Amino acid sequence: MSGGQADARAAVSGAVTCPFCGLACDDLAVAAGKVETRGCARATAGFARASAARRAHAVGGKPADLATAAAAAAAILRKAKAPLFHGLTAELNGVRALLALAERVGGTVDHQGSAALLANIGVARASGWAVATFAEVANRADFVLLVGADPAKNFPRFHERLIGNPKPLYRSTAPSVAYLGAEPLAPPEAMAPLQGIVGETALLPTVAALSGLLHGRQPRDVGLPIEALAAMAQGLQEARYGVIAWDLGRLPPRVAELVTEYLAGMLRHLNAKTRCVGLPLGGSGNAIGANQTALWQAGWPLRLSFADGTPRHDPWQHDGGRMLAAGEADALVWCAALAADRPPRTEAPVIALVADDVELPAPAAVEIRIGIPALDHGGEIVRADTVIAVPLHAARPSDRPGLAEAARAILAGLETG
Repeated sequence: MSGGQADARAAVSGAVTCPFCGLACDDLAVAAGKVETRGCARATAGFARASAARRAHAVGGKPADLATAAAAAAAILRKAKAPLFHGLTAELNGVRALLALAERVGGTVDHQGSAALLANIGVARASGWAVATFAEVANRADFVLLVGADPAKNFPRFHERLIGNPKPLYRSTAPSVAYLGAEPLAPPEAMAPLQGIVGETALLPTVAALSGLLHGRQPRDVGLPIEALAAMAQGLQEARYGVIAWDLGRLPPRVAELVTEYLAGMLRHLNAKTRCVGLPLGGSGNAIGANQTALWQAGWPLRLSFADGTPRHDPWQHDGGRMLAAGEADALVWCAALAADRPPRTEAPVIALVADDVELPAPAAVEIRIGIPALDHGGEIVRADTVIAVPLHAARPSDRPGLAEAARAILAGLETG
């Protein structure tokens, strides 16, 4: 049993951490196996997964024990020329074990949320930026510009914990809030945000216009919300501690990267005269943790391949979705522990390492039913602001194998087969 799972079989009480979004809220309480989720819909749905009916491991649709299923998975991987490890919504020990398995069989590794993640990484690597932690935003920000999706969609308690912090350390009033996105923002009424509602296709020119205003250039596109943009520019320039937070996961990757480039440039410009920091939002399904684990173990970020015997990173070539669409993968290892996501349809044999509540669209070649972190066993995930790995404790301990245990069983099958 891994170090992160050492407490997996012991019931916990008191505060627990929720792993079902990148905020990783650590103020939830559990008693007698029931978690009080403080009104968070995503946490409520996540911890309700404990009620799913228990399913058997299976080979070819027929029930099997773990050893038999692991041996069948090993046989598939032994024959595969281009296996793909995808999904990857797992805690850190599970990701580490999958990387070891992928390295053993020359596989490619990608997280289902890597597109938005890599858009941010590309900009940070090319030009750098000034970013903040959740605590800095919650305690210091006096003006917050939100760009892209409403953070509450993917991070339900974002406004409560970061914007509406009732006891900030370094500010006396709630921050002013502005928003640029395709749908109206819906925070508590007391925040009264300034909103610039534009279509998703117009977000890039709108952000470009805001950047121009910050540099003293008047935009020419009369179809943009110029007055709102001017007020946003003024708010950022006059803030003592401004924040630009963005969630661009719904945009095409190249467009998301261009928007992020503009935002990073705005941060550099603003910091010449005041303080302004960025807050790139993402990381649900432990995408940040999976990426950092790849960096620790292989020296490269995700969209990583071991096919040549050494790790290689290529954001296009090793895109899991593209590989499946092109028919390049001849085996799919689909890993879904933190999310109840089905594997995509493919002609390749599927090894499904999934929790009991994951409904498969078709019988997989091999099904290994694994536990859910923070429900069945413990572990660690990395928070979306990247600064801390937070521990998870089992709210409802069970004997379900964790992803790390399942991956090691398959690796053992490779060694003995």
